[in-house]
Amino acid sequence: MSNLAKQVLKIPKGISIKRIKNLLLIKGPLGQKTISLLVDVILTKNDLFITDNLLSQLEKDKFKLNIKALRGTTVALIKQTLIGLKSGFRVQLKLVGVGYKVMLEEIQGVSFLILKLGYSHHISIKIPSNLKVACPKNTRISILGANQQEVNNFAAVIRSYKKPEPYKGKGILYHDEKIILKEGKRS
Repeated sequence: MSNLAKQVLKIPKGISIKRIKNLLLIKGPLGQKTISLLVDVILTKNDLFITDNLLSQLEKDKFKLNIKALRGTTVALIKQTLIGLKSGFRVQLKLVGVGYKVMLEEIQGVSFLILKLGYSHHISIKIPSNLKVACPKNTRISILGANQQEVNNFAAVIRSYKKPEPYKGKGILYHDEKIILKEGKRS
């Protein structure tokens, strides 16, 4: 059994977990999520255990070689979901460059992120309904959500419009990212 799967997961306060056949329904302050299970999970009042038993013989034959990996992956998914539903995941971006600005706009109940990045036009990006986006300054973007993958994907979409360039360091950077500048051409 993998080291992750040997651990007992503590269920934080404010989170409720219910098992329905092959599904684990997790509810928290930031929403709910369903995880399909390929390994057996035992629920107690405050803890969650992963056992060696697979749910069916058919799945046992199908995943015989990957049982250890499945246990570890299941535990990692459950941990990530517990953290996401309890406190959420946050990614912060900063715009570096003269005239680069960001603003939030709502059109007919749909929120958009408007980016001014030195192009001849503004770039508008529809904000997914399950994410919260804030702009504390006109050069900062803060993305908050319960699912880490969705938060990181949305941040990558925003960043793809103006990746940091290595000569002047301009572009959309993660909050703590440092760009090592290259030396320009000498004349």
